[in-house]
Amino acid sequence: MYSQEVSLDKATVLTTIFTITDDAMKASPAIQQALRRPGQKPRLSDSEVVTIALYQELIGEPREDHFFRLHAQRLQEYFPSLNERSRYNRRKRDLWSVILAVRMALLIALGANEADTAAIDSAPAPCIGYKRSKLATDFAGSSQYGVCSSKAMKYFGVKLHNLVTLTGVILDFMLTSAAPHDSQPVMEFLEQHKDKLIEVIGDKAYNGELLQTMAREELGIVLTAPQKTNQPKRGTKAERQCYARWRLVAERANSQLQEQFHLSKHYAKSKWGLMTRIAAKVTAHTMGILVNRLYGRSPLKLAGLAV
Repeated sequence: MYSQEVSLDKATVLTTIFTITDDAMKASPAIQQALRRPGQKPRLSDSEVVTIALYQELIGEPREDHFFRLHAQRLQEYFPSLNERSRYNRRKRDLWSVILAVRMALLIALGANEADTAAIDSAPAPCIGYKRSKLATDFAGSSQYGVCSSKAMKYFGVKLHNLVTLTGVILDFMLTSAAPHDSQPVMEFLEQHKDKLIEVIGDKAYNGELLQTMAREELGIVLTAPQKTNQPKRGTKAERQCYARWRLVAERANSQLQEQFHLSKHYAKSKWGLMTRIAAKVTAHTMGILVNRLYGRSPLKLAGLAV
C-alpha cells in the first residue's frame, strides 16, 4: 500500500536524480570511457547535465528556450555552473548515448530485466507539419507518412514501439518510420528479448495467425492479442479481462510519454536532436518510477514529481 500523502520538493527530487545518475555513471567503465575527452573538465559536470535533462522532461518542458527562461534562475541554486542554453543543449545531444546507458542501470535497479511477460504498444512522434515540404529537412529518408488509428491522426514522422513490463517500466523501445504497420517490426524487436520473455501482450494490431506462429516457433514467445469482432473468442471472460488490464499498462506508459513528456511535441529539428529527446523522455519515465519507489509513492504517479 503506497502512501498517497508523500510529496517531494524540488531539492529532494533533484538531489535524488543526481545521486542515482552520478552513481550509475561512475560505476560503469563503458560510460567512463565514453566520457573521456581532451582538454579541461567542464565546470558543469556530465552528471549534472544528464540530471537537468531528465528533470526537464519530468516537468514537461520539451523546449530548451522555455525551460531556461522559466527555470534556469532557480536551477542555478542547485547547479551554480549552469551556463547558457545553447551550450547546455549541445552537451545534452553529445550525451544521448550516456543517457540511455544510465537507463540500463535503472532497469537493473528496478529488477525489470527479470520480467518474463511484457506488453507491447506503439506511439506516434510527428516530426514535421503534414503539408510542409520534406525535401529540405534532416528527417527526409528516416521519417515517413503514417496513420495513428487510435488518435485518428495522419502525420509525418516516426513511431515509437515500447515493451513495457507488467509493473509499468519501459523495458525496451525501438524507433521506426511511421509507415510500417505495428506488426511488421515486431519480430526484429522481440528477437532481442527471446532469451527472457515468455509472453508478450499486444492490441489487435498484433492479431495475426502467421505472426503469432512465427513468434512462437522462431523465438519461443507467445504473442497474445485480443480477437477481432469476426473471430471466435478464446479463453474465459476472466482471462480476457486480465489480458485487457495488462495491455492497459503499456497504453498508460505511452499516454504518459504523450501527455506529460510531450512525445508528439518534441521540437527536434534533426535526427540527432530527436534521438536525444526520446532517450531523455524514456529515461526520465524510468527514473521517475525509481524515485517514486524509493520514497514509497505509487510508482506510476509521475505527475507528482513535477515540482
